[in-house]
Amino acid sequence: MKSRRGRVVRFLLRWTIAVLGIAWVVTNVHLRDRVLVLDERNLPVEHTLAESAGEEDATFLVDTAAGPQRTDGARVVNGPDRKSVELIGESGPTPLLAMRLSGPADRKPQVLALLVAAGDGGGRFVDPAQVKGGFTLDVPQPRVQTGVLAMVRRADARLLLASLAVIPITVMFTTLRWHRLLRALGIGMSLSRAFVLNMVGAFYNSFMPGSTGGDVLKAYYAAKSAPQQRTAAVMSVIIDRVLGLIALVILGGSLAAIQYARAGDHTDPSSRACLQVAIAAATMLTCMVVGLWVLYSTWLRRLLSIGAIVRRMPMQDKLRKIVDVLRLYRERPALMLWAVLITFPVHVTVVLSAMLAGNAFGLPISNWYYFIVVPVIVLTGAIPITPQGVGVMEAFAFYMTKQQGATVNEALALTMSIRLVGMALNLLGGVFVLRGGYHTPTAQEQEVLVPAETPATA
Repeated sequence: MKSRRGRVVRFLLRWTIAVLGIAWVVTNVHLRDRVLVLDERNLPVEHTLAESAGEEDATFLVDTAAGPQRTDGARVVNGPDRKSVELIGESGPTPLLAMRLSGPADRKPQVLALLVAAGDGGGRFVDPAQVKGGFTLDVPQPRVQTGVLAMVRRADARLLLASLAVIPITVMFTTLRWHRLLRALGIGMSLSRAFVLNMVGAFYNSFMPGSTGGDVLKAYYAAKSAPQQRTAAVMSVIIDRVLGLIALVILGGSLAAIQYARAGDHTDPSSRACLQVAIAAATMLTCMVVGLWVLYSTWLRRLLSIGAIVRRMPMQDKLRKIVDVLRLYRERPALMLWAVLITFPVHVTVVLSAMLAGNAFGLPISNWYYFIVVPVIVLTGAIPITPQGVGVMEAFAFYMTKQQGATVNEALALTMSIRLVGMALNLLGGVFVLRGGYHTPTAQEQEVLVPAETPATA
């Protein structure tokens, strides 16, 4: 009863977060290009563009209640990067309404003037030097907020096809990695069989509803193919996923640290985002190292009474088999290092695919920054917070890409590109599903997935 209640609570929590994330995306996404135009009281009013326009255009044709009207570019301003500022000689915060920036938001613009609320209900421009402690631009906002339809219409089809064409490289390396992990445990699954299960698992991850993911399906059929070593087969799937995540954290964290060290201005929003990613990656890797140290250190386990804690846990036979498998992998450090190293081409390919798609849509993101933001997006999508990372991926993508002047629409375009390219590849797994022989394991089948058996040996 408690188990069922827990599943219901987890289901409701995941879908609540997903619905909130989707609602946030829907309320912030717009189909057509938009700009902020100053009205007669110097208050910024959002208008839809009646025709395409560039950041530096002298005039803009906007839709109004009276029909399309052309407005002077001097009346079009950048959005604010915060809610308020504190001005010298004035008490309390003053609402920040808009900004004037020197050029496109993706080229480290300078702040020329700040539009703040005036006492008469209108707006007034002030010099950034009037802000207490000085004013540092946190998030550069473009003058033209690109709409979804405009991005799709202007997209470079050749770059989108290239983004799709490079992604099959990932399944080649992930199949080879899992196959080697199985062989290390003495499981003689063929490379072709590993490829099929990899593709079927990916298909279920992307397209089948429910809480049972593709990894559970891979573990189930891997265990069925090695009935005397079911624990080892299941653990190979878990270790395979963990090694992939470790490589992702190492790649994103290392490149973020390098970019931060090479940055000429450490106060730049992109540099600060790189520092945050590097610190987060270092923290996760440190926790992993400490955890492994505790797991494999005899005197630490004795000091912390880990053995006594484990002996009070249920399913002692399964726990012993899991420890046996971990010990087998620990005795093969060269294989573990190889498995991590062979994963880097997988993640680099995903980044390159996202970069090609981003360039196809004209996103204001420098190419090097994709190597920072894409690992963060992919990692948040891999953590089972919501189904397929819905809402969570978009939120993290916007937080990371807004540092370079990207809008919610552009962050959505990036996350959807990553998702759709992956789903296009995973769709091929449906061919093997349609051929028959694969089904989602029932709850009862999952419970007997790792029964009592002879300990796995290599």
